Amino acid sequence: MTDHALRLLRQDHRLAELAALPFGFDLDRAAHGHVEEVRLASGGPLETVAGDDTGGTYFVCADGSVLYADSEGAAGIIGSSVDEALELVIGLPGWRGCTRLSSDDGEEKILACVAETEDEIREYHGIDEERAELRAALGLPERSSVELVGRLRAALLSTEPDFVLLNADEGCAYDRLGPAGPSLWETVLAAGRADLAGLREGDHTAWREVAEDPVRRRIALRAAQFDRAEGDLELLRHLLRHEARSSMTDELRLAAVLVGLRGDTGDLPLLHEIRETDFDTACGLGGMPESGCERGRVATVGRGSST
Repeated sequence: MTDHALRLLRQDHRLAELAALPFGFDLDRAAHGHVEEVRLASGGPLETVAGDDTGGTYFVCADGSVLYADSEGAAGIIGSSVDEALELVIGLPGWRGCTRLSSDDGEEKILACVAETEDEIREYHGIDEERAELRAALGLPERSSVELVGRLRAALLSTEPDFVLLNADEGCAYDRLGPAGPSLWETVLAAGRADLAGLREGDHTAWREVAEDPVRRRIALRAAQFDRAEGDLELLRHLLRHEARSSMTDELRLAAVLVGLRGDTGDLPLLHEIRETDFDTACGLGGMPESGCERGRVATVGRGSST
C-alpha cells in the first residue's frame, strides 16, 4: 500500500486545492462522509479520504485499495492504492466517462473519448498545466490515456467479491461501476467447486478441512446443488452431519434435500437423527417421511426448498 501522494496533499494546501479542482479529489469533502451510510459486504473497514462535487466518495479499504462510490448507487475499485487512484484522477480527469472502455476498443476510440471529456472540462477549468504541476509535486509518473484506461478496467474488475458496497440500513448492494464481469455467484461458487472436486477425489485433508470450516462447507454444498454427481452421496452425508452442528441453516436443509433426493431409505435414520438435533432443526425439517416409507418418498425431505 502506498499513500505518499495523499500525505503530500494533506500537508500542502495549494496541492490539495488543485486536486479538488479540476480533478475532483477534494480532501475537505471527507468530513461530510458519503451521501448515505455504507459498509462493505465483507465487513472490512472503510476510511473516507475524499469526495467530489457530484456526491461521489473515495474510500480506502483495509488493503489500501481505493473504492469510489457515486451518489447514484454504483461503486468500484479504481486503484490498488491512493497513489494509483490519484494517477488515474489526475491523468484522466474524465475517468467516470471511461469506465466501460477497454484496450479492446482500440487506441483511436479511447483517445477520442478522453479528448471529448477533457475538452468539456477545459470549457470551465484549465487542466494541462495543473496536471503537470500535480504530477511533478506528488511524484506521479506520466502515463498515456490508453494505459490509464487499461489500469482502470483491471481495477474495476477486481471489485467483486471482496469490495462489494452495501447500503448500511437496507443491505442493498451497489451496482458495480464499469464493465460487466463474471456473475458474483459464479465468483463465490468457484471456491466451492474447487473444494467439491477435492472431496470427490477422496482427499482426506479436504474431507476434514472443508467439513469443519462453516463457510467452505456451505459453499461446497451450494456447488453440489448445481453440480450433482452419482458418487456424491457419501460426501453429502459427511457434510450434512457437520452442518447439523450449526443448528438449522439454509445449507442444512439443502444438505438434507440433496441426500433425500437420492431416494435411499437407508438414509432415513440419519435424517431423523439430524432432525432431532434441536427444536429449530425439528421445525425446519418438518414433514420428513417416517421409517418404512416407500423409496421414492425419501425425496420429499425439505419439500418447498429451492434445489
